[in-house]
Amino acid sequence: MGSAGLWHALTRRPWRFLAGGWPWRALVYLLASAAAGIVLLPVTVVTFLLLPLWGLLIGAIERRRTTLLGFPRQRSGHVPLTREQRHIWLSVRMNEGATWRETAALVLDLVVGWVVVTVLFTQGLCLVVFAFIGVSGARGPAWINLAADVRILVGPDTWWAVIPIALIAVCLFAYVNALLAAGQVSLLRMLCGPRQRELSRNVERLIQSRAVLVEAFETERRRIERDLHDGVQQELVILAARLGIVRLELDELGARGTEIGPIRDALDTAQGQAEHAMATLRNTVRGIHPGVLNDHGLSAALGELADRAPIPITFDLDDFGRLPTAVETAGYYLVTEAISNAAKHTAATRLTVRARLEDDALAVTVTDDGNGGADERVGTGLRGLRERAETLGGEFVLVSPDGGPTTLHMTLPILTEGTILDAPAVR
Repeated sequence: MGSAGLWHALTRRPWRFLAGGWPWRALVYLLASAAAGIVLLPVTVVTFLLLPLWGLLIGAIERRRTTLLGFPRQRSGHVPLTREQRHIWLSVRMNEGATWRETAALVLDLVVGWVVVTVLFTQGLCLVVFAFIGVSGARGPAWINLAADVRILVGPDTWWAVIPIALIAVCLFAYVNALLAAGQVSLLRMLCGPRQRELSRNVERLIQSRAVLVEAFETERRRIERDLHDGVQQELVILAARLGIVRLELDELGARGTEIGPIRDALDTAQGQAEHAMATLRNTVRGIHPGVLNDHGLSAALGELADRAPIPITFDLDDFGRLPTAVETAGYYLVTEAISNAAKHTAATRLTVRARLEDDALAVTVTDDGNGGADERVGTGLRGLRERAETLGGEFVLVSPDGGPTTLHMTLPILTEGTILDAPAVR
């Protein structure tokens, strides 16, 4: 089906239009319209105050029903609401222009439905008359009163003339039905379809929702990092200090001649485990959300990351200063994932990190000299990078042919109208 649908079919040569399926589609569509008109009349009379709600239902149905006549399915003009916003669903819908246009569509369906009932009844009556004339003429000469004083005589020799007349009438009915259906569809699409400003508003709302989600996620990561740093890590520091005090006391007992060998060994083991736990926790905290990223920005965080990386890293960074928190975090984790993959799965000996500002977007590219073969479908790290980039309205590209090299590229918009990603968070 072409994008022009039934209107385009009507411009074809008559035999192509009539021999195709369009007349039957138009008839089915009109039958549905007639049924809708019959059903809607008592419904609208009894539940007049609920017309906007019935309009919402009609709008949803009509956006799908128009596909029967070759028109593309329409998007809704309503603002999408989350599950948490269901309690305000009615108030939001009652203040939308789309709701009242769909209410007008309901009235249109009601009026056109009864027009269609009249048209189809008339067409059916004409076909019944043609059949009656033909049958009467075949049985013998008969005078048939068509209207008022208009009478015709049909007989066994003339009844067949009604056949071409009926065929011409059927062809005319097909065009009338198609024009009526196409006209109704066009009006309904104007009423039930979204306006450009509504599409723009919905896109802006989607971007805003994504930004809020990312910001909430990053805020939670910073909270966990802060709780671990200020809570568990400090407790381990205090534990290590107390073990140190106990060690000094044991040294005093040893100076007095007390046997402390086994106790000292146990204490050394405990102190070593405490220090190891602190180191592990410190690395965990840094992996959740490195403090240097939040305090000093992406460039400083990448420099600190290079000091701990198992593979030498070469940097080529623009002097872009501070960026939105979510953008800095996404760029940082792109580099950490590249380092992790290169160290675990390849024989790479060097990584190159490039970061540029291009058209109000941060472009970060990480390339290693390993043997390639990275697959986004295996594991969750690369898929997570793509999801993070797409959530921020950016793009993620993986190029990793067999034999290498592997390149991870991420583009992240910085200035996105309608989002909250316009300033780094303060820790």
